[in-house]
Formats: sequence, structure tokens, C-alpha cells
Amino acid sequence: MFLNETRHAINVEDASCDAQRPCSTCVRSHSYAVAHAPAGVELPPHPECTFDEAVSESPPVETTETPKSRFERLESRINELESLLREKDRALNTFASDQSQPQMQHHPFASSSNAHTPNLVHSNGFNFDGIPGFANGNGNGIPTNGISNMYPNYTSSKPQNGTNGMDYTQFPNASGLDNLAGVASLLGNAPLSEAHIDSVSAGLNQDTSMSGGFQSNGSNLDIVFASWPVNLPSREVTRHLVEAYFAFHLHAVRLFHGPSFLASLDLHPTDPRFPWSAILHAMCAIGSLYVASIPPTPAPPPEYPAHEVFGARLRTLQRRPDSFAEQQAKFAKEQAEIALDLGHHKFQCVQVTVMLTWFYWCHGRWSEAFLSAAQGLRVAVPCGLNVCPPFHTIAETLRPPAIIPPAKTVMEDEVRRNTFWLAYAMERQMGTGNGWALSLDDQDICQLLPLRGDQFEQGILVYPSERQWSHDRDLLTTHKDEQIDSFILYVKATIILSRVKSFNLRFKGKHYVGDASVVSPNNSPASADQQEIFDIKDAPAFQELDKMINAFRTSFPAHLKSPIIGQSVDPYLYTASLIPHLGLILLNEPHARPGEATCVHADRILRAARAIVDLMYNIASTSYDVSLLGLHSIMCWFMSGRVLIRFLKAAMQANSDAQIPQLQAEIVFIRSMLMKAAERITLAPERYQRMLDEYLFNSTGQTFADSLPISRFSTECTISLEEDSTSTMVPDTSRATDVFMQYRAPPIPARPTRR
Repeated sequence: MFLNETRHAINVEDASCDAQRPCSTCVRSHSYAVAHAPAGVELPPHPECTFDEAVSESPPVETTETPKSRFERLESRINELESLLREKDRALNTFASDQSQPQMQHHPFASSSNAHTPNLVHSNGFNFDGIPGFANGNGNGIPTNGISNMYPNYTSSKPQNGTNGMDYTQFPNASGLDNLAGVASLLGNAPLSEAHIDSVSAGLNQDTSMSGGFQSNGSNLDIVFASWPVNLPSREVTRHLVEAYFAFHLHAVRLFHGPSFLASLDLHPTDPRFPWSAILHAMCAIGSLYVASIPPTPAPPPEYPAHEVFGARLRTLQRRPDSFAEQQAKFAKEQAEIALDLGHHKFQCVQVTVMLTWFYWCHGRWSEAFLSAAQGLRVAVPCGLNVCPPFHTIAETLRPPAIIPPAKTVMEDEVRRNTFWLAYAMERQMGTGNGWALSLDDQDICQLLPLRGDQFEQGILVYPSERQWSHDRDLLTTHKDEQIDSFILYVKATIILSRVKSFNLRFKGKHYVGDASVVSPNNSPASADQQEIFDIKDAPAFQELDKMINAFRTSFPAHLKSPIIGQSVDPYLYTASLIPHLGLILLNEPHARPGEATCVHADRILRAARAIVDLMYNIASTSYDVSLLGLHSIMCWFMSGRVLIRFLKAAMQANSDAQIPQLQAEIVFIRSMLMKAAERITLAPERYQRMLDEYLFNSTGQTFADSLPISRFSTECTISLEEDSTSTMVPDTSRATDVFMQYRAPPIPARPTRR
């Protein structure tokens, strides 16, 4: 019996068994047992060795499973897990019915602020009453309660059954629910509800931090999705800020297709159609400017130089943590840089760059805004956004015309086109404030103009033969009736700025080589004694630009003549109405001499500046929140103020009592409008206002300060921000007191009567 058990314990494939009958191991064991057997013990004469029948070794039969069978098996497994969850829920609901419902904690950013808010429905067309959290606000369209009270009537679009009584926050990050969601995304890239996991609701979680999952409203169930993008606010807060972005931001409904984007937020984060997290970060950064629940970015101290280009120097002075908006912008920038290095999300990187450019400009971070605007255009070029077939290079190249695949739908194609034109407009508008070269030449752009707004919303296909190209000869003076709206005029106006900027940048170089387009009969390169004084009013290129700007102003269609109708304002049309006047200022100001009554250029810039002031009076007569206009309108106001200050200085030098009061009233009014714009977008308008104050004081001195009804002054200080020293506050003794440091804007004065 012992030998039999021993033999059965030995595998025939083991090295100690030679597969003989009997095997050598059993023979040795039997011999040992006979030799050492106790007296009287009888043993079998031969070893008893038993064997299992050998199984014939044949290769296993591989079964090939079809994709349909595999998907059916996965779906069956999902249904089984659903059933287990429902059974567990039913068992726990009985226990949870007697327990008190835990209250949702307030969010860390749920403090209310006193920021002023927009008081009109934005021209984007969003109805704020339909946006949860916007309907019950302070009467101006923005909620004043905390983020924890947002969306009081929020209900998820997915069923809520089987979700009560369970707390999923105890589970680790690699939860099975996220794995199931990933499997569901493979089933035809369908949303979560299509994979029959309808018992798990997408809720909202605000208990711990701004990032993480989301917890269902009205339930004590916390579901933490490990796949929710890191560093984003909770799902409720993110959606609230995205909706604020689409409701109030000027470029939102052109940079994205609003309904499609908002619908994609309802998808699971693992769904490939869910928005890229860098885009959501940028939207949260901008959207936070329009809600009262999130504290704004602190304004720089009064002693900080308004003309400072490098914003990082301010951070070394303030020594504060990043605000919520700054954090989200930083996350967006980091993800965009990583994606560009890896070659991922190339087109989305252009969209993020456009949003970040506006954000930096809004916060007075000039260097970052300049670099971001340039990067946006440079990335758009290899993406093929600056050209449209058939206008590609005729040379044979190793690279394709575009490194992104062709658009699959009309909507996708038009979003790409809108994104390019917004990147172009942002870079051109930023360029009006400096003398640096542009990032992309207009001659390298062969692109269709955008679609009309209603056609873009509906995704209507409009053939190129019915639209205008950027290189059409009569682009700025001819407008097709079926293809013109305020945004198209806005793009055309930006092209004017680009042409004026290029003329000013290249004038001296062309004049030096004797280019006939910039040489006038009264001033030729041979005039060596007047190299810095150019009388170019008769130069062909100058006359062409001047006529083009004036023709553009008068060519607006009848229904687009006025940007203000009643109390409503079209911000794109308003900016398009300002830009021609700014173009005339930029074209003529280098040659204007306000002290000379016969100077043609001085007369032109004065008329243009006062035309801008007239448009400012028009919008001041409405209840429209001027912070929604966008930043370029504010720059136009600032430039008109600079022109009027030049004429004020000339009037004071000539002791012209008839002109001084009128110019003073206009300058004070411009400054009050800049302060009004700074109520929400506090940084950029405030910087423009302070730069205007500095220019005013440096131009007029104490004489103008004494003429104002202001008795309170503050000593102006500057900050020494040398590269090799730490930042210290040093009084600037080279300048006198800045009279406007503690000045409060008076009521809007009546429009002065011009003589």
C-alpha cells in the first residue's frame, strides 16, 4: 500500500521516474523495505508499481473568437456586474433609509465677492435664465452665492436608480467602474449610458478639493472617477465655468461650436469625444473672470510700473500664491507644451494658445501675451490653417501641406478657419502696441473668410465661389450680401491694422532703397539733411492706405452701420467701427505736428480720436457692461486718449482757452471709461488707465494738475527692477506727483459742444 501511494505521487515526466514497469524507484524502495523489514513482517516478493495511462500529447485546438462574440461576452459581463450592483444597492438601501443624509460641504472657492457683473444678455445668444446658477443671482446675470449653491435644480441626464446609500470614496483610484467605462468606450465609442451602465449616475463631488470626481445632487452617493482630468475643478464647477465662458466671452462661440462642446461635457472622461483637459483648463481660467464665486486675481500695487513688460517681475514683488485663474492658465500652458512636444492635439493647441493670449493680455502680462500670440500663428502654419486648397506651394516637399488630417465635417472645417482668424486677429491687435515685426506675412495667407454666424451654427456648407478670399483685391471695400456679418467685418478691420503696421515697419527700409511706393515728390532719399522728417502724404502707398481705410468705413452694409441698437451692443461690430479710426491714427501720427495749424496729419488724427470718443459716448449711454467688449476696444480708447493729450499739450503751450476745457473733458471721460472697464477685467484696463495718466502728467505737468478740481495727490513711486538686483521700492524724484492715483471717476460728463 505504501509503495502504491509512493508511485502515484511520482509524475511520469519527473526526472526520478524512468517509466519502466516496475520503475527503478519502486525497485529500490522494495529492496530497502525487504532488507530492513522487522521480524515477522511479510512483504510481497515483487514491487507493486501502478501506472496511470499516458495521455496522448496533441497540440491544443485554438479557438478564434470573432469581435462580435467578444463584444457580446463583454456586454454580458457588464450586465452581470450591473445586476450585482443593483442587488447590493437594494440591500444597502434598507439600511441607509434610517440614516441621516450627509450634507454637502461648501467648496473652498465658495466665498462670494463684490465684483461687478454684466447686466445684459451677451451677444453670443445664451439665455442666462436657462443656465443653472445664473438665474438667481444679483439681478445682473451672475450668482452671488457660493459654488456649493450652484445648479440648485441640477439633474443628471443619466438615470439615478441604484445609487443611494453607497460611498465610493473609499475605493482606490483604479476602480472597476472606470475600467468598465473604458470597455464601454470601445463599444463603438458610445457614451456611458449606451453601454447599459445606467445604474451608475454621474454626480458631483465637492467634499474634498477642486480636482477629482463629482457627486450627484440630492443623493448621498459619492462616485469618484479616477479618470477625471487631474487639476480640473469638480465636474459641477467645471461645467459652471465653461457655461460662463460661452455666455460672456467674446470669442467663445467662434472658437468653438457651443452646443456641440457643451454636449460633449456630458460624456464620460474616458470617452475620446470628451474635451481635452487643456482646453477645459483655459476655459476655467477665463470663465472665472465672469463669476462672483471665485476670487479674482489681485491687482498689482500702485507703485508697480504700468509699462512693465515682464509680468514675472510682479510676482517676485507680490510673493503670493497663484489665484485660481492663474493656476488653471498654468495647467493649460503646461499641457499644451507637452502635447506639442509629443505631436498630440496639434489643432487644439492652437485653440488653447488663442485663449491663453487673451488671458495674458487681460491680466497685463505683455511679454507672455506677445509670445503666446506669436506661437499661436506659428503652430497654425504647419497645421495648414493659413492656406486653403488649391493655394498650396508648387514646390515638391518632403512634408505634407498640413500635419493634421483633413476635416471630416463642415463644422470641423469652419472651426479650424475661425480659430486661425482669431489667432491672426489677436496677434495683429497685440502688434498695434509695439514696433516689433509681425509673426506671419499677409502674403502667406490664402484663406477663405469665416462663415456667417447663423450658417456656422447650423453647419451649412457654402462653396468657395460664394465667399471671399483673404487675398481678393477688393476685399475691404466689397461685401457679399449673403456672406457678411459683424465677425467678418471684424476680421477685415484687423487686416487693415496689419497693412498699416507693415507700412510703418517697412517704410524706412523702402525709402532708403528708393522704393517708388513710399517716395513723394517733396521728400526723396537724396534729402540727406531730413532723414527723420518724411512728408509722405503724396507717396502712392500712403495714399492707397488712406483711401482704403476711408472706403472701408463707408462700405458697411445698411444693417451693420450702427453697433448699438437700443440697449444692445454688438461687440464685434463696435470694434470693427473703432479700428478704421485707429488705423488712421497709426498711419498719420508719426508725421503729425499738433502745434501747426496747417498739418494735414494732425487734423486727421484729431478727427479720428474724436470719432472714437463719439462711439464711447454712444456706448456710455446704454447699460451695457463695457468689460464684455474685448480688449482691443479698450486699446482704441487708450490710443485716442494719447492723441488728445498731445493736442492738450499744444493748446496749453499756445494758451488756447477755447480748446483746453473741451480737451480736458474728453480726456477725463476716456479715463472714466477705462476705469469702468476695469471693474471686472481689472488688470489690463487699469494698466492702460495708469499709462494714460503717466503720459498725461509727463506731457502737461503741474499746470494741468492745478486746473483739475482735485485736492488729493499721492507721490509717485517706481520699482527698480534691474536684472542684477532685487526689487525695491524707490521714489522717482524725476517726476512730480501723479494727480490721478487716488482719483475717483465722476459721473459721465455731458458731451462738450465743439466749436
